[in-house]
This record gives sequence, structure tokens and C-alpha cells, in this order.
Amino acid sequence: TQSDLDGQFEIEVSDPNAILVFSFVGMLTKEYKLEGKNKITVKTKWDCNKDFFDAYDIKVYGQTGLINNPFGGKIDISSPYIFFGGVLEASYSYQTNSKENIFQEASLEFKHPISNCDFDIDLRASYRDFEFADKLDNKSYSFETDFNISKYSLIAGYSHLEFNNMNSLKKYNSSGVLIGFGTSFGGPLYPEVVGKISIYEDNVEYQGKIQGGYKGFLIFLKYYKLSSFNELSLGIGYNFNY
Repeated sequence: TQSDLDGQFEIEVSDPNAILVFSFVGMLTKEYKLEGKNKITVKTKWDCNKDFFDAYDIKVYGQTGLINNPFGGKIDISSPYIFFGGVLEASYSYQTNSKENIFQEASLEFKHPISNCDFDIDLRASYRDFEFADKLDNKSYSFETDFNISKYSLIAGYSHLEFNNMNSLKKYNSSGVLIGFGTSFGGPLYPEVVGKISIYEDNVEYQGKIQGGYKGFLIFLKYYKLSSFNELSLGIGYNFNY
């Protein structure tokens, strides 16, 4: 049978303990056991389909540092859907001034292995390394979790710093917490904004990024600061699906 516009329906059954099955396009199918009742109220729920469009991607960028490292590039490669619908993504970027400065970043991310209608999780390991003006040679590592609720992301994790100031001969290892926040917006470029800080014993590491794209073309602007080193990087690229 089919309900009317108000949801009212009638159906004849031969067994007072029959099971009624309610279904409709876009709604969760529900089974209801009559248990001898001849008048019932049944509540159903809308189904949820959450689409991700981040698999089978190879993203290639040319990038320039607007402060210290004018030459560089970046590549992101994402896998097909694996492990219960998650996507594995690897990223690497390299910048230099073709002399003493080097700034490189790498990450390995397992995206949304846990997901439902309103919530999903990303897991990420990151590495950052820079050599600056023959003064600093620093490396930092972090392990992060993104808790994505609707279009907002809360980021938490652990970060470790190997600090080396060659001028003052100051060298130490320090660990701390990483916290951050992200959100996304609508068209035309569908930009995403992410900001993170890592708090160490004697230093604070800052990371910020805004990125978007349209029909395969990609653009980002990111900022990084640790101690006396900071960099503002602009990248333009293209997404090659495979």
C-alpha cells in the first residue's frame, strides 16, 4: 500500500503478528512488527549519503615563497578508496632560494576512515624541515587528528621539535600540543581555511592555509612561522584524476 499526503495508510494482513516494511526513496527502510495492533504510528528517518571527492587525485603545484624561498613545487597523491571507505593521501613540498635556504614539508594522511552523516575523522602524520640563512636548522614532527563536524574541523595532536640555532649554539628537543581549527565556504572557489599552532617549551610554531579550486585548477596561500623564520607561500596547480 501507499500512504496519502498526510502519511495515512491502510493495509489488510492475514497474520496479526505480521511485519510491515516501510520504504521510500531517500529514507531509511524500517521494519515494524504489528504484535496484534490495528492502529499504529510509525516514525521513519531520512537516509544519509555523504560524498567525498578526494580519491584518485594527483595534484601538482608550482609555488613561490614571498619572503625567503622563491622557488619550489608541491605534489599531492591520493589513493582509491581503501579500508572501509578511507583515502590515503601523501603530500610533499620543497622550496629554496637556490642558496642556503631550504624549506620542505611532507605528510601522510588517512582521510575519513570513520564517518557518518554529521561527523568524520582524519588522521595525519606531518614533517617540517627548514634551513635558514646558515642560522637555523630545525625539524618538527606532528601526529594530528581532525574532528570534522559539518563544515567545521577541530584539530588536536602531538608535536615534537628538534631546534638548532647554529649562531648561539642553542640546541634542544621539545615536545608539545598541537591545536587548530578549520572551516570551508561555498563557491566560487570553495575555499578551505585551516590554522594550527604547536606549543613547545621555548617556541611556538604557527601554520595557516587557505586553499580552493575550480574545474581542476587549484590555488593556495599558506603561512609558516617558527622562531625567526617565517614564510608566506603562494601555489598554483592542477588536479589530474586517474
